[in-house]
Amino acid sequence: MKRILPVAMVLAVAGPVSVVQAHAVCGDRVFPATLTMDDPGVGDELSLPTIQYTTIPSAAGGGQSTTYGYEWDKTITEHFGFSISSDYVTQKSGGASVTGWDNVEVGLKDEVLCSDTNEFMASVGVSREFAGTGSQQVTAGSISSTSPTVYFGKGLGDLPLGYLRPLAITGELGYAVSDSPSAMPNEWDYAVSLQYSIPYLQQHVKDLGLPEIIGHLTPLVEVSLSTPRGQPTTGTISPGILYDADTWQFGVEANIPANGTTRQGQGIGFIAQFHLFLDDIFPNSLGKPIF
Repeated sequence: MKRILPVAMVLAVAGPVSVVQAHAVCGDRVFPATLTMDDPGVGDELSLPTIQYTTIPSAAGGGQSTTYGYEWDKTITEHFGFSISSDYVTQKSGGASVTGWDNVEVGLKDEVLCSDTNEFMASVGVSREFAGTGSQQVTAGSISSTSPTVYFGKGLGDLPLGYLRPLAITGELGYAVSDSPSAMPNEWDYAVSLQYSIPYLQQHVKDLGLPEIIGHLTPLVEVSLSTPRGQPTTGTISPGILYDADTWQFGVEANIPANGTTRQGQGIGFIAQFHLFLDDIFPNSLGKPIF
């Protein structure tokens, strides 16, 4: 998880939005790219931009923070790939302004399981944040860290109740190991999403004759939390909606502090993301596995 130490508490508790994301298909289930956490797939994709706007409470200096993120995901083999991501930060708080690039994060991810019948998918991965790769104004005092992570997704298409079958759950669990735990503690990072796929409803349960635009929507809620060693848990609750087209996805979510500790440094904000599926746009070039 990225830390922007000199940029108030808000960015520390909000964490990065541009985590590894993937176009994940298992059986009849498509797990869409979520905004505050990863999904369990590996693919060729580009998130550009991911915009996160956050208000800063007066107790933390007041003001607002906006990050503009990118992430490129590239497959090496069909089920194994890498990612690279970062964010450009602009913040005004307490009469001071901070702008510049955050540290670069690089990740590897391997899809290890897909049960088509059960709509269950799992992957394992590891990411590395490289301190000193961003602007000194934004990342001064930051420390590199390595985060092994497990990802999963479970569609509920095997339920006997038809209108519950479009439901799906995705989640991730990671442990960020700091290069200097005495200065920046290790931490658990964990998240879960609950989503209701209207495309799944229309295609695999019952075609209700809904307007085309509604037939592309997936309402969802994400909960993303972090617990540094010896420190309180912080995180966000993010209800929102995704629109999936053939080659791209657009999503927008509210970003709500999950508890009182988070509210000390972060107010309510929002996240918006435009996401391209390069494997569908350039299937014979940029969207093709290297091997």
